[in-house]
Amino acid sequence: MTVQAITVFMGSQLGNQSSYITMAKQLGQTIAQRRLKMIYGGGRDGLMGIAARSAMAEGGEVVGISPNNLAEEAIAIDSVTKLIEVADMDERKRLLMAYADAFIALPGGFGTLEEIAQVISWEKIGLHHKPLVLLNTNGFYDSLWHWLMTSVSSGFVTQNDLDKIYLADTVESALTYLINESDR
Repeated sequence: MTVQAITVFMGSQLGNQSSYITMAKQLGQTIAQRRLKMIYGGGRDGLMGIAARSAMAEGGEVVGISPNNLAEEAIAIDSVTKLIEVADMDERKRLLMAYADAFIALPGGFGTLEEIAQVISWEKIGLHHKPLVLLNTNGFYDSLWHWLMTSVSSGFVTQNDLDKIYLADTVESALTYLINESDR
């Protein structure tokens, strides 16, 4: 399957390091420059807003998916290519996964962690076979990666399952991995 649409999971906050903002801008710009579609949670604030506006500024196609109860926090409809309002967070997550050919996770909080876990668990049970990249800005995902490796060494996760997740330090290496995975 060729990667044409990437769902990006990320924080609705900016975080406390400028490198998070820099990486979100670069990811949005690069997705647009490569003529890929960016799918995301529809937020106007935080890394969500940064990545979406950066992709749009480069002439990209951006689809936001926001639950009705967060509509006041959603990006303005004229700021993205398409804004889809859904009934709840479950529907949002289902569409974020369905519309994607691949996933990239920037730094984020509990929502981002939940999305990562759902992508991993749904792949494990065969609901999709789409690659996931953790964009490890300033080592943000080092602790999670350590936990994942401990899950393997403790016999709860197979190495084959872990091999379906890629830890990348740069936008370029993340996208190169996704393109190469889609060619297999």
